[in-house]
Amino acid sequence: MTSLREAVRRLLGRAEEQQMPDVPDVALAYTFYWTKLARLWDNHRRAQVLRAVEDVMDADDFAPNLMERRYWVPATDDVAHAGASLAALRRVLQALEEFDNRSA
Repeated sequence: MTSLREAVRRLLGRAEEQQMPDVPDVALAYTFYWTKLARLWDNHRRAQVLRAVEDVMDADDFAPNLMERRYWVPATDDVAHAGASLAALRRVLQALEEFDNRSA
């Protein structure tokens, strides 16, 4: 016999256990997001954003936290970002810069 809880879980199609996303999944999601956005920026904007992100990340109180949005980078948008999001943005911008340099 199935418990009521298990029956409802199956009915709603929920997984056995719901957990917070793993670190690589969050980092990958941030990377996809920033890649889609940064590809729309010209080289000047990318360089400007990279400098701004590095300024924030070089601060003594910076921590690459996963979810808490505590860092503002005015060169990107008007919302706060998590430290891991900014780390992903820096990686994306550096990779695009390297790609552009190799293509030139």
